Amino acid sequence: MKISAPQNINFQSKKTIYFADDIARHVNKCYPRISSSLTDDFININAFRKLKRRLNYDTEYSLRYEISGSFNDADNFIGKILAFVKPVKKYKLGNCGEAAQLSAIVAKVNGLKNCYIASLKTKGGKDLDHSVLYVNGKKPYIIDAWLGFADYVPNAFQRYKNEFNHHFDILEGEKLKFIELKSDYTEVLNSDFSRSQINKIKKIFPEQFIKRGYVE
Repeated sequence: MKISAPQNINFQSKKTIYFADDIARHVNKCYPRISSSLTDDFININAFRKLKRRLNYDTEYSLRYEISGSFNDADNFIGKILAFVKPVKKYKLGNCGEAAQLSAIVAKVNGLKNCYIASLKTKGGKDLDHSVLYVNGKKPYIIDAWLGFADYVPNAFQRYKNEFNHHFDILEGEKLKFIELKSDYTEVLNSDFSRSQINKIKKIFPEQFIKRGYVE
């Protein structure tokens, strides 16, 4: 018994992250998109300056303009959810913010609760201009569909500093933290969805579901 308990805990931890990783992959499978901020980090991006300008312009003034307009015009929950999903499907664009928004929707319709969109910052307060879905469980973890992974918070911090450091301005020795984002958008996305809301989304976007059936 003394041996099996840690093994069970370790198995459950892996199972949790495997499912979270499935959500990150599922978001990207359901809603393929080009990220202007990811292309900015390509080594040879300066050889494609026109493409870079067009992606940045279309993301800011087509995609996000439509998201904002549709969200503000929506008069119910489903209308606001449609405001996040339909423009991404239309333009096939999106940066980390859109990835986090889609992750929040897909995660919650697949049964995850107590999760919210969070911003990556240093403990000194520097904003690293990056958003993820933060799952505030007994052992908090994040879903980062923009970079295509999920992991427990301490592991994610190490990956940002090492594996993904070329995307961020993290100085040696800086410590990181996640801060919940609060806005009109996140007021909708950060709250738990009811079973009725989940089932309405399922009817419109059945592709979002990894699990079958209704969420209890």
